[in-house]
Amino acid sequence: MASVIILLSFLCGFSVVLNATVVLAIFLKRKSKGMRDIILMSLAICDGVQCTLGFPVELYGFSNLNSPLQNEYLCKANGFIVMYLALTAISHLVCLCVYRFLSIVYPLKIQKFFLDSRREALLFILFCWIYGFFWSVTPLLGWNEIIREKEDTHRCSINLNPEDNNKRSYLYSLMVFCYFIPLVIIIFCSLRVHFELSKMLKLCKHISGREASITKETYKLERQDFISISLIVSSFFIVWTPYTICVIFSSLRSSLPTGLLTYSALFAKSSTILNPVIYCLMYKEYRETLQSEYRKIFKSSVVAPFTERSQTAALSTLSSHGDASFT
Repeated sequence: MASVIILLSFLCGFSVVLNATVVLAIFLKRKSKGMRDIILMSLAICDGVQCTLGFPVELYGFSNLNSPLQNEYLCKANGFIVMYLALTAISHLVCLCVYRFLSIVYPLKIQKFFLDSRREALLFILFCWIYGFFWSVTPLLGWNEIIREKEDTHRCSINLNPEDNNKRSYLYSLMVFCYFIPLVIIIFCSLRVHFELSKMLKLCKHISGREASITKETYKLERQDFISISLIVSSFFIVWTPYTICVIFSSLRSSLPTGLLTYSALFAKSSTILNPVIYCLMYKEYRETLQSEYRKIFKSSVVAPFTERSQTAALSTLSSHGDASFT
C-alpha cells in the first residue's frame, strides 16, 4: 500500500497546485474572459475541490488501514463528494469540446445565439453541476447505494456488486451516460473540428497557393489541432476506461484481481492533473499570462511576447473559427 499512498499524495498535492495555477491564469488574463475561460475556471475549481475535500480522506484511510475511518456518514459523504465532482468534471470536458466544435464549425451561428458569452457560459456550467449531481445523488435515493468497498473498507463508493436488478440498472445507465456518450461526443466534436480545419487548409491552398503565409499558418493550426485531438481523446479514454471495465465486470458479478479496482480508481483520479494541463496550460495565451506575472513578481524586465506578421495572420484566422492553437 506504500505505492498507493505515494501516488495519491502526489496526485493530491500536484493537482491542487495545477488547478490553482489555472484559476490564477484565467483570473489574471488581460483580455475579456470568454465562455471557454469561464468553463475552464469552473473545471479547475471542480478538480481542485475534489483534491482538497475528497482525496485527503482516502489518503488517511490508506495510511491507517488498521484503524479505518469508522464514521459511516463521513465515509459515505466522502464517497458522494468524490463521485459528484468526478462526474461534474467529465461534463465540463464535454461542454468544452462542444463549445469548441460550435465556435469553429458554426462560427456565425454561435455569434448569433451566444450574444452574452458569460450568461451562456453560466448556463453551460449550471448544466454540468446539475448533471453530475443527478448521477451522484440518485444512489442515495435508492437507485443503487453508497457503501464501503469490499477490498478497501476505509473507502465508500457506489455498490458495484448489487443483487437487485434495479440497482444494477444504475450501473449500466452510469456507464452509458457518463462514459460512452461523453466519449462519443468528444470524439465526434474533435474530429469535426479537425475536418473543418482541413477544409480551410485546402481552400487556402486553392486560393492563395502552397507557399502563401496564410496557407502555412493554416497548416500549422491543423497540425496543432491534430495534437489537440490526440491528447483530448486519448486522455479521456486512457484515464476512465480501466475503471469502467472494472464496473462492467463487477456488475456482471465477475471477480476482479486484487488491487485492480484500487489502482483503476487511482488512475481515474489522474484526470485532475491531466485536465488543467491539456485544456489550459498547453495554450500559449495562459502561459504568457503566467510568465508575465512571474516576471512582475520578481521585478525582472518584462519582455514583450514574440510576434511575427505570420503569427498575427494565424491568430486572426483562428479568432474567427475558435481557439485551436496550443503554441
